[in-house]
Amino acid sequence: MPLRRRTLLALGLGTIAAGVAGCSTGGGSSPSAYCVSTGQVGRHSRLGNARLVYDISGKPTSFRFDGGFYDQLVRWLSDYRELSGTKPPDQVWTYGSWLDGEPNCDSWHDAGRAFDLSRLVAGNEVLVSCRYDLWRNYTGARLQYFRSRYWALAASLHLHFAYVLTYLYNSTHHNHIHIDNGRSGDQLSTFSKRSPSQVQAVQGMLNHVWGQRVEISSDWNDETADATRSVLERTEHPGAVDDGTDQWRAFLRATAAHRPS
Repeated sequence: MPLRRRTLLALGLGTIAAGVAGCSTGGGSSPSAYCVSTGQVGRHSRLGNARLVYDISGKPTSFRFDGGFYDQLVRWLSDYRELSGTKPPDQVWTYGSWLDGEPNCDSWHDAGRAFDLSRLVAGNEVLVSCRYDLWRNYTGARLQYFRSRYWALAASLHLHFAYVLTYLYNSTHHNHIHIDNGRSGDQLSTFSKRSPSQVQAVQGMLNHVWGQRVEISSDWNDETADATRSVLERTEHPGAVDDGTDQWRAFLRATAAHRPS
């Protein structure tokens, strides 16, 4: 990680988290990230009504965001609450948003269009945790609960943003979920069978929310498609996730709304 990024982190400015350097644009035909200056990103201490808390320090901290991306995050949080039926979080814990990436801007964090989410908290209760590095050591019903809530949360994020990185992507993301709108812009996401992050997320949701035992391979295959078809038979959009945008979004909404047994 460049010295400038380490210095910002040490100063507690809430601009970059440990591991964010691994949240790159993903390559391929997706748009490329770019640099923006401090003056181009607004500072926010809340996401909607929830206080932003820096996970490393555990302290309320303000963060900088691109305006349109910030508004998308607020809409996502409202939609997640409605779908999941969870109580309103009063804290959103994070590892960072915008960072000063000059001169080598290879992450959407550099444009203020990325966010690293670690927990949603209400009072002293962790509603949902992206800290796989912690809860992976739980056992029994406790592990099942935290894992299923994680993947329900991931489903809601995948609905609103095309580029979402979970703990399945690599070890950098064992303590947060990375979200950016570099590919989807201001629209809801669409599905691509060529996206390893989307495919592995579907496979994670099938296993840990729906109890559909499929191999988590990051490769789209008939087994995965058939399992999504089984889930979608319960909705108004029958078919498989790769049949169209309606099926993709219906699968994600149903997953985000699924209650653990």
